[in-house]
Amino acid sequence: MLDQLWTWFMTVLQPYEPRPYSTIFIAAVAFTLSLATNLANRFLVDVEKMKSVMEEVKAWRRDYELAKKTNNKQLMAKVMKRQKAIMQLQGKASWDRMKVSLTYIGPFWIIFYILSSFFKDTTVALSPFTFPYLLGENLPFISWYIICSLAMSLPMSRLLGANPEMS
Repeated sequence: MLDQLWTWFMTVLQPYEPRPYSTIFIAAVAFTLSLATNLANRFLVDVEKMKSVMEEVKAWRRDYELAKKTNNKQLMAKVMKRQKAIMQLQGKASWDRMKVSLTYIGPFWIIFYILSSFFKDTTVALSPFTFPYLLGENLPFISWYIICSLAMSLPMSRLLGANPEMS
């Protein structure tokens, strides 16, 4: 059963093996996965609440640094009194984001495994520039996917308002 499914995936991907089809196909996959991730974060995470928590933590850190820098014992006592509550607030916010990430990490790893197995180390894109030791002219699947994913994620998260750090 799994062998048949695997064979089916490899057959379906066959038309996308040669360049430029592989280049466009992987860019489309990166776009689709980035869109799914950002939509999940936008609609499953309370971005406004997350932003509020981040501002509260930032204010607490500012007070903590000021108390440390000025050696103000009163301010330090006040700050330390709130430390446990701030840490819990930060932990809950992180857990809320992590829950969403855990929902899509499995399917993404499956897609990534299938595609990396199919494309292996074949050149799927050509780079117009090179960085010695980092990026050559011939890009394998992993390099091209990472470039596409990074290039799409940030603008998309800003556009969708999915990241409280940037909204």
